[in-house]
Amino acid sequence: MSPSTINRPFDNDRAEGIKRMKIDHSDSVIDQFYPGLFSQESRTTLRQLVESSTPYKHCKIFKLMNEDLLKRVHKEIYDKLNFTTKETDIYKVNQTGDLANLDGLGEEERSSLSALFELRNAIYSKEFRDFVSDVTGCGPLSSKKMDMSVNTYTAGCHLLNHDDVIGTRRVSFILYMPGDPADNYYWEPSYGGALELYPVIKPDTPANEPTVSVPPQWNQFAMFTVLPGYSFHSVEEVVVENKHRLSIQGWFHFPQEGEEGYVKDAEKSNSMSSLQQIEASSQEEEFKPFDTPTEPIEELSASELEYLSEWMNPVYLNKDSMSRISDKFLDDSVVQLKDILNEAAYRRVKAISNKADELDEFTEPKMPPHGKGVRGDWFAQGSPVSQRYLRLKDEINTEEETSVIYDQLRSFLKSDPFRHWLIVITQMTPIGYRGIVRRFRPGHDYTLATTNNHGKGLLDVTLCLATETKIVDVEKWESCEYGGYECYMTGHEDDDDPATYRSFDEDGALLTVPAGMNELSIVLRDEGVMRFIKYVSARAPGSRWDISYEYEVAE
Repeated sequence: MSPSTINRPFDNDRAEGIKRMKIDHSDSVIDQFYPGLFSQESRTTLRQLVESSTPYKHCKIFKLMNEDLLKRVHKEIYDKLNFTTKETDIYKVNQTGDLANLDGLGEEERSSLSALFELRNAIYSKEFRDFVSDVTGCGPLSSKKMDMSVNTYTAGCHLLNHDDVIGTRRVSFILYMPGDPADNYYWEPSYGGALELYPVIKPDTPANEPTVSVPPQWNQFAMFTVLPGYSFHSVEEVVVENKHRLSIQGWFHFPQEGEEGYVKDAEKSNSMSSLQQIEASSQEEEFKPFDTPTEPIEELSASELEYLSEWMNPVYLNKDSMSRISDKFLDDSVVQLKDILNEAAYRRVKAISNKADELDEFTEPKMPPHGKGVRGDWFAQGSPVSQRYLRLKDEINTEEETSVIYDQLRSFLKSDPFRHWLIVITQMTPIGYRGIVRRFRPGHDYTLATTNNHGKGLLDVTLCLATETKIVDVEKWESCEYGGYECYMTGHEDDDDPATYRSFDEDGALLTVPAGMNELSIVLRDEGVMRFIKYVSARAPGSRWDISYEYEVAE
């Protein structure tokens, strides 16, 4: 059965009749859940867990459904459903269509998914809605609005930090079905895929690291109240190969108009929407003026060429080469220069970077603990609702090796000779700059898509020094399957829903720059163009180290 079959329109009157028959008048709903779940003792225990939970109200139920029913659901999903891989700057996941649309299927198709149909209706039954409302204290929940899908996280799948505030969502839930029958549905926490909950520094601003981790287990149910500006969470990347973290994920909603308990605009709050949080969290720094005036330059002086040769590959200092590169940039508005550092300089930087990655165990395909890599003059830059990476302080105070070498590289890129080289290449005149030195750690770091709202084009200049310890690492970075690439994409015109996550596809992506081992990219980014650094997979060869500069240019 294809996803398009599940997603086709259905008759509302017929569907409502099915729901009433299957949900409101079923005498066997309680039997579809794990024995004892609805007991007073169970309710009391769960209420106490919810009340005492941090960083916000949540709980996990170790066994939710009748075991036989859940095993039949597991089999039906893999036998009958197809998954579509979906990827944006914030997630990568394999997903089915909305299970609310099961009601639109014909009798034969519906009977082939009888266990899934039974489970869906049990979860949205009055008995279970009342149970959820009772133990969470969230208030009444809608019987009309269903919002649920089947997800499977395979190697590389992940979901980055967000608060789930979209529309009328009131309670978020996940029912876990990981593993395989042959392994008795076993799932090792080191496989990844844990639900991570984050405290807030202030409303709408989550801390850089989570304080609660919920690894998947068979038949485990996790839920939390959706709280605007507070219920920040993520799903850790799955790192194990050839295993599936299967789950059913969904939301209970506020009562809709006409339902008991409906209150107009009850879901509204003063908190920011998801996209507003991203934009507020990634406020850009002001451009700095240069210490010396910038004038048009046709060629570099002998002293400038000598200075540049201390770091740069001599190929890029040759007059004919510079002319060809300039022509390409004027034609395409982008150039990518491989082996930009000379052999001695790159060997020195690579040795220090690789040593740090090996020390932090970032060259191993496993989920690293949070906080890894913070040493010397590096600190964690957030907020994770929009970005997370290690950033080098503007002024270093230690002798830590990576701090020193990357500070030296930064000084080189800020120098007048390099600025003059850039003028010759781009035929543009920089009048201001801003820049940062970053380390994107595997399993942790990324930036989400932000837009050039400066009112004119910006010149992006990025020196990328991704970790390479084996020959195969070059292919891995270039494949983009392990993240760390920089993506430029068209802005979303007429995007009136601030809660919609930005996605990219073949039509939207203007340019994708894989993480290079010793590569300088120069890109003229027009107003309205968005860009991001894709989450670096825990299975990547190591860190993406880079120095990223933006230049304000004269018109």
